[in-house]
Amino acid sequence: MPRFFKNKQFIMVVVIAVALISAMANTYGSGRNVTIVESAVGSIFSPVQKVFYSAENYISNFFTSIKQIGTLREKNALLEKEVEKIKRENIRMQELINENNRLRDILNFKDKNTDLVIKPANIISKNPGNWFDTFNVDIGSNQGIKPKMTVLDEKGNLVGTITDVGTNWSKVLSIIDMDSSISAVDVKTRDNGVVRGDSNGNLKMIYIPNDSKISVGDIITTSDMSVYPSGLIIGKVQQVKSQEAELLKEAVIKPEADLERLEFVQIVMNMKDTGK
Repeated sequence: MPRFFKNKQFIMVVVIAVALISAMANTYGSGRNVTIVESAVGSIFSPVQKVFYSAENYISNFFTSIKQIGTLREKNALLEKEVEKIKRENIRMQELINENNRLRDILNFKDKNTDLVIKPANIISKNPGNWFDTFNVDIGSNQGIKPKMTVLDEKGNLVGTITDVGTNWSKVLSIIDMDSSISAVDVKTRDNGVVRGDSNGNLKMIYIPNDSKISVGDIITTSDMSVYPSGLIIGKVQQVKSQEAELLKEAVIKPEADLERLEFVQIVMNMKDTGK
């Protein structure tokens, strides 16, 4: 029973306090002077009002913050989607730029080599490893492809030759394969030699006369004696090896075609002047 009365007394105090506060709120705006009792009550309950007001503001701000967090999360999710969309668009744009550059290179090559009839092909598979020493393309006998046809990159640099042909695919042996052998000539010195592949993704030119003036930077192309059309760029000289006791020189050639990143090639269907 005493506890009940204590609770009841507390409730009564709160009710009276609220009533007095309400009365004070109503009278403060009436423009009259407050009484001594009202002033005393105001002094007592002013801190209480402050506490209630602060608590109300805190709670209001708390729920406002929660709402703002939810809004920020929604905005962040939308921004992330927009960023992903922009990334995809940028990738697509870069692909279009690359394709446009490739088509421009092809057109430039065609304009300069009107005697060549070429057919484009996409690479569909390659042997394991970083280098494209052998790989398959997506056209074959149905498109008129035959063994020993010459394969070029989009700029017209020599890539290799067709070895095997299916109805809708063909296999290419690239110039860096160790089984590849090309009759070649130094454009500057006109010295002839044979270019073969090595195991490092480069080429070596052998059977160069010992008195040759071949030097680093020289351009090496296919010769008139080659099974390939003459004048196709094979690569550039990176190093010349010579020994006094030897009758011949040897040169390391870097392929002009990027045989690490091939995606597309051109196949020479014939030579107008020779009927190949």
